[in-house]
Amino acid sequence: MANGDYISKLVQGVRSELVLPEPEVKPLVKSKSNETDKIGSQGIHELIEAIKNFEVNGDSKRLIRMDARTEEVLKLISPTFGVDVTSFVNFLCWDFLENNPELVNEIKQSIQKL
Repeated sequence: MANGDYISKLVQGVRSELVLPEPEVKPLVKSKSNETDKIGSQGIHELIEAIKNFEVNGDSKRLIRMDARTEEVLKLISPTFGVDVTSFVNFLCWDFLENNPELVNEIKQSIQKL
């Protein structure tokens, strides 16, 4: 038996012993009025404006990989909303790190341990 087959059989045995929790199914809530839709679209317009106004400072470049679905969406963002893809990606990264400061602290601690 090859090394890869042995590991595969071992992992399958462990997986079969795992008891996974049942996924929680949430009922779909339909919009009760157009007011809710207007509030949602107003939030989207504010988000798009924030992305358009986001200033990218720096000239550092990173290569990132993305799947085909994400690439297709990014190709449509600029002509649809007039948003630069670089600004969009920078805004998303900045927003994610701002909303998850514990992640930044964990990264700093991991770097110090290295």
